[in-house]
Amino acid sequence: MRFIFTAVLLLGTLFGFAQDLTLIQFTDKPDSTYYYENPTAMLSEKALDRRDKYNIDLDALDVPVHSDYIAEIKNLGVEPIGISKWFNGIFAWCTESEIQAVENLDFVGEIFSFVNNPTPLTSKRSIEKFQIENQLKKTTFNIAEIDYGLATDQINQINLQGLFDEGFTGTGITIAVMDNGFVDVDTAAGFAYLRDNNQLKGGYNFVANSDELFSGGDHGTKVLSTIAGYLEEEYMGTAIDADYYLFITENNQHELPDEEVNWILAAEQADSLGVDIINTSLGYSEFDDPRYDYTYDDMDGETTYISRAGQIAAEKGMIAVTAAGNEGSKPWHYITAPADAKGVFTVGAVDTDGFPAWFTSFGPTADGHIKPDVSALGADAAFLDSSGVYTANGTSFASPIITGAMACLLQAFPEVHPEDLKQKVRKSASLFENPTDQLGYGIPDFGWAYNELLSVNKFEKEDNLMVFPNPTSDVLHIQTETPITKIQIISFEGKIIRKFSFTNRVDLSEFPTGNYLVRFKLENGQVGVKQIVKN
Repeated sequence: MRFIFTAVLLLGTLFGFAQDLTLIQFTDKPDSTYYYENPTAMLSEKALDRRDKYNIDLDALDVPVHSDYIAEIKNLGVEPIGISKWFNGIFAWCTESEIQAVENLDFVGEIFSFVNNPTPLTSKRSIEKFQIENQLKKTTFNIAEIDYGLATDQINQINLQGLFDEGFTGTGITIAVMDNGFVDVDTAAGFAYLRDNNQLKGGYNFVANSDELFSGGDHGTKVLSTIAGYLEEEYMGTAIDADYYLFITENNQHELPDEEVNWILAAEQADSLGVDIINTSLGYSEFDDPRYDYTYDDMDGETTYISRAGQIAAEKGMIAVTAAGNEGSKPWHYITAPADAKGVFTVGAVDTDGFPAWFTSFGPTADGHIKPDVSALGADAAFLDSSGVYTANGTSFASPIITGAMACLLQAFPEVHPEDLKQKVRKSASLFENPTDQLGYGIPDFGWAYNELLSVNKFEKEDNLMVFPNPTSDVLHIQTETPITKIQIISFEGKIIRKFSFTNRVDLSEFPTGNYLVRFKLENGQVGVKQIVKN
């Protein structure tokens, strides 16, 4: 067994620290064969569909932690605060004696401490982690003049209105929001549309270890409203028809890395439930106990556990969107974890004129990757709470604005791999040719991305693609020189109605009349879309 636990633990004891946050990692997962043969015992059908859709193989990270290992650790007096299948182990606050008790167990592989900086804690520091920068201000406006109410600027700035006009408002897409609490979401008028349409699908409070979601702080309420809030002619979030899971991961009483553990557990649960997109308007760099503090060098996408988990989430086919942070004018200056993960879609903030918000955190990652990926409105961004429509500042709002927009784009193109969607959005952005450390690739144009993805020019001309007759009352014929490997018939709400493989003839006689999208994948890997009419 390799023991990766530094002398920091002993130093912590000398300075009066009884426990340190620790990952006890196991050597294997003995139940793997059973779970591979019975995948629904570890993942929902929706999660398995996502794997299948994006050709993502099941692997050891999907398999739960072996229950006997957990039981033996508990028998030695160690109480887990989190059990992680992605890291194959348990997270726990451990004393030196508890570590000594478990280190020689045959199934314990490595032991890691979260402690980075063995400096004695001299005073508890108050760290502002939430991404709202200034005093909130109530705003009044002339409803008759604004289509989306006070949300007009943040919708139009990223050219999302075109997708709305096509009927893409997030239907069929599932979003998880990780935050500090969702006070009043169960009662506020701005969330009545969400409640009345049964779009709140559940979640978990990892701070209180309970199902109570409408407690804690209201930062999550504000963030959620930016995506899901709706008041007719007053306010509209960027994905009001998506489904939502709510996870409380941020502890309002302290700032310690156990909040990262909560996030990891929430991300794993979101994956298992089949969530499509995660929004994180949180970030971590400094803590109440400075021994856990990160440095900029740690922002390499591989050092912090939350960033490593964010990367896994992306590799599992979820779109993980996170705020860049509000450190731009502060000593820290840079993005915070998990915004440094390569696969995480990191969002900076601009004002209504498209200039960088003064507070938005700078990239790149410590190892030179461009971050943020894109930027959206974060200065005077609009949100809802229980008493009305307000504006405030923070990348906390820029992130969910983009989260909702990605949901609309994913609804329009459910079969396109998330990495391809993200790259198309980057390519659409205002600074794609000359990205900056402050705004990344700039402000995205979702209308451009939509049209690019919709274009049949993805087919080479020599393929001579033909779809006929169109309109049709029964059989649709597809002609192309390159063999077709897959066809999907998709409703205008984005739902995949039927799938076909290796055919050029589709019987639509039993389909209701209306407009549909037909998406093709050719043997050479090219994809394209045709709009058809069923009589």
